[in-house]
Amino acid sequence: MRRIGFAVLLTLLLAIAACAEATDDDATDDVAEPEPTPTEEIAEDPTPEPTATPVPEDEDDATLDDEDDAVEPEDDAIDDDEATDDTAALSELVDEITENVVEMRGLELLEDIDLSIMTHDELRDYLEDSIELEQHEIDRDWLLRLIPDPDEDVEQMLIDLQVADVGGFYDPETGETVVVSDDDELSAMEEVILAHEIVHALQDQHFDLGRLESLLPDGDAALSFRSMLEGDAVISQQQYVETYLDEERQMEYQQDAMAAQQDEETMAAIEDIPSYYLETFVFPYSAGPEFMSQVVGDDLNNMDEYIENPPVSTYQVINSQAYIAGELDDPVDVEMPDLGDRLGGTWEMSEEGTFGAFTLFMILYENEATDPVVAFDGWSGDWYEFYISEDDQSLVAVSTVWEDEDQAAAYEDQLLETMADYDEEDGVWMSDDRYHVVIQDGDSLDLMSSTDPDALLDAADMQ
Repeated sequence: MRRIGFAVLLTLLLAIAACAEATDDDATDDVAEPEPTPTEEIAEDPTPEPTATPVPEDEDDATLDDEDDAVEPEDDAIDDDEATDDTAALSELVDEITENVVEMRGLELLEDIDLSIMTHDELRDYLEDSIELEQHEIDRDWLLRLIPDPDEDVEQMLIDLQVADVGGFYDPETGETVVVSDDDELSAMEEVILAHEIVHALQDQHFDLGRLESLLPDGDAALSFRSMLEGDAVISQQQYVETYLDEERQMEYQQDAMAAQQDEETMAAIEDIPSYYLETFVFPYSAGPEFMSQVVGDDLNNMDEYIENPPVSTYQVINSQAYIAGELDDPVDVEMPDLGDRLGGTWEMSEEGTFGAFTLFMILYENEATDPVVAFDGWSGDWYEFYISEDDQSLVAVSTVWEDEDQAAAYEDQLLETMADYDEEDGVWMSDDRYHVVIQDGDSLDLMSSTDPDALLDAADMQ
């Protein structure tokens, strides 16, 4: 799934509370994280879903009566002067914010900030051109039981969510920093969002954010990298609030945040979208600050090491203390059998890549396993392949490797628990026109799911 630049999903309780507790090792215990996002200390009951992005509501615009439409030339001149003054004031404010962020973050400004102000209507147009979610991706996620309905317009849901909930973004392809606003002046919230995005611009100038695209098809490594970027930006953003906003501006910021929590459009978008897509979107803004809070200390530059050489798996991000202590290895390479040969010439591989421990956790969580966090206990690597047949059948195979046989068995137990109510015949579990097999062999575990039971048996070599 493609994502828009580096969108600021500043989920209120998530971003603000997380940053406020950034120096507390147990900060996430007090933060209203999105429901299933795991941390090193995971509550038995899911935490509340995230609140809306803190984008303040627009104030009512003054409109002209018909009798005022004919404006005298001298009034035009006054309006032009006012517009020029407004532009100059905004430019001066942007320069001041940039100077403050550079001073605070400790990264030299190598190129001027290329700032654009985008209205919400313009953001929707941008997203409709940028977000491309293919049907085969939706079918794959439905096969894995990550989403409930393959016929929902998830792409439109993603667009609606981001229009409602995104306050700004940085685009590493163009080097453009964008703040979403329908006003000519920056509110306190928009000032903070801009500071967040300027951090991303500085990251790009020093650490090359274009690396993100090169990480694919390892989506797990890409999500881990984004977590480091957002961890830095969210912590820096809160430092900016505390350092550079006066008391009145901080009060305005908090009021904007409180208003955003009650935004009906955002809450409706959050309720509509499948939680797997929402949580994947939110993950960098929750797990990233939790990770970075453990290394930042009293110097924001302490985060540079983890941006330049980031964790390469969500397993490392979640198990941050062990990773920072050097106790976790990188994921192992996982080999799969030649499924194309087993399936035959009517099947073609559509995509392949790494899911990672976060997605394996979500498979269990979405299907109400009693202990989904086993996904973060001993995961060593995985690889998946997704196939489509000439008659539009589909099959996904996920091969995982664990630290030992017991941990592989623990994940298998949780998977089978989620299928307890399914029909079963000769090791094939059936429900809702989907067929599944789970095969453990020592420290390896394979999950295969398909709409075609015969093809599933072929892929699993069970014929």
